[in-house]
Amino acid sequence: MIKNKTRLMSLILTFGMVIGTIGAGSLDVKAESLGSTIRLEDTGVELADNIERGRCPYTWVKVDSSSCPVLNPKGGMYSIMYDLRYFSSGNSFSKDGYNSSNGCGGNKNLTEHPNFLKAFENTLSNARKNGTSLVLRFSYASDKTVGNEPGLTKDGDSTVYHNTELIRQHIKQLSEVINRNKDVVLAVECGMFGPWGEMHSSMYDIDKCNNYDPQFSNAIIDRWLNKLDPSIKVLVRAPKHLMGYYGYANDAAGFNAAVANGSLKLNQRLGMYNDGYLGTSTDYGTFGEENEWPYITRDKGIDMLEKLTEVPYGGECAYVDRDTLKSHGSPIYDGSKFMSELYRTHLSYLHNINSEDEVLISELNHVDVSKSDLVKGLDASDVAPYIDHSYRKFMRDHMGYRILVKESKLSSEVSKDGTFTMSGSMKNLGFGNFLTKKYTEVILKNGDKTYVASVDSFNANDLTSLATKNYKWTFSVPSDIASGNWDVYIRIRNNRNTQEASAKTGIRFANPDCFNDGIRANKIGTIKVSGGNSKGGSEFKEVR
Repeated sequence: MIKNKTRLMSLILTFGMVIGTIGAGSLDVKAESLGSTIRLEDTGVELADNIERGRCPYTWVKVDSSSCPVLNPKGGMYSIMYDLRYFSSGNSFSKDGYNSSNGCGGNKNLTEHPNFLKAFENTLSNARKNGTSLVLRFSYASDKTVGNEPGLTKDGDSTVYHNTELIRQHIKQLSEVINRNKDVVLAVECGMFGPWGEMHSSMYDIDKCNNYDPQFSNAIIDRWLNKLDPSIKVLVRAPKHLMGYYGYANDAAGFNAAVANGSLKLNQRLGMYNDGYLGTSTDYGTFGEENEWPYITRDKGIDMLEKLTEVPYGGECAYVDRDTLKSHGSPIYDGSKFMSELYRTHLSYLHNINSEDEVLISELNHVDVSKSDLVKGLDASDVAPYIDHSYRKFMRDHMGYRILVKESKLSSEVSKDGTFTMSGSMKNLGFGNFLTKKYTEVILKNGDKTYVASVDSFNANDLTSLATKNYKWTFSVPSDIASGNWDVYIRIRNNRNTQEASAKTGIRFANPDCFNDGIRANKIGTIKVSGGNSKGGSEFKEVR
């Protein structure tokens, strides 16, 4: 009896080995999974190639008499800053702690350079080819110097006057190039005066005894808003520039009240960039300790930024020593309050979030996200890979938007004369919203053959921060589709000036192992096309 059992076991093992050999060989006995196959969890990695959000490396281009370089910006978001002092005579402004004007080339029209405008336009074209969105800044100083902006002298008069007309002309010429490439430019940081274009320490930044006069910043803001295409956002350096623009010079309390009660209608094209971010309780003077003109406090600034839902907010984490960081009230140590600020301000980009050798970024690596920090609407299951990991990682991956498919169903089979359905839900886990119009498509792919259908019933822009949006779509298959297994993808993209350029803006979902770089779309699952008499719809399209 024992011998018979042993023989039976031997036969079973032998049969198993034969089946295993077949499976490992040329015969594939395992059927491909059909229906929805996407994993409904956050992969916990950076989505650096998604447009209009996240890390935003930058390059300064200092224009001189030589040929201007053509850049090739790559990644989801990139910032280019142009130093235009070559086109400026400079002026006599000076300030303690800053170097005086240097390297200026005399007041010139931008067309007087042999190739600057052409090189600039070619750079924008390269960004389009790479599926990249840009934030631009123009200044007359890319360093710690003052007095570089255009000045004006009169015969027999040694005084250097403001030359606003030349600045206005430069903005007009720049805007003409930008408008021809409006599909790649997300925003322009207002710039145009001050060291690094940060709109301070300049003859165009009038600050007498803390009584800031906004006349020149207002003129520059107006010029950008009027000359740029309405789709392009304009960002200023500090709340004082917004307060002055909206007519609340010398009235911080009135500004705060008007924002709070809604009587002030904030222009959703006009926002703010912050190059002192998180360094101190005031972000190095971006905000004030008190609500006294020309400052509002950080809390009031957050109230304002919370209402600016359609513009990017970001800039650069401050360069600071560790003692200053810990003794001057940086918000990074405030746990749930800090998390709330990130979501309320809709933080969307930072230049140096991956510069881990910098003090502030290094410190963010040592401050961990806790479950108790999570804001309302953000479940621990949504961000499981980030709990008890660093705020740097969490910020890097959640700036702007972050789309996760939370539920998914897909028909497993369709006949050639039939229809199939897909349904589910998506959630935006990011700090912010989509900042430009998005278009949704479903793609069928089998080898090199693809079919693309527009999903007009779905407005992806409804996926605002922490919102969940359900979907249920029905599609007819094209009459000439081949039988077999077809992968089904969702693509959410921008609309650019060509179909190819538009496809390159497809965004990567947070779900793991679903993204196809070739078509920049997210695989939901696989459907089998079979049977039928080929009398279905003549094209692949949504049926409503």
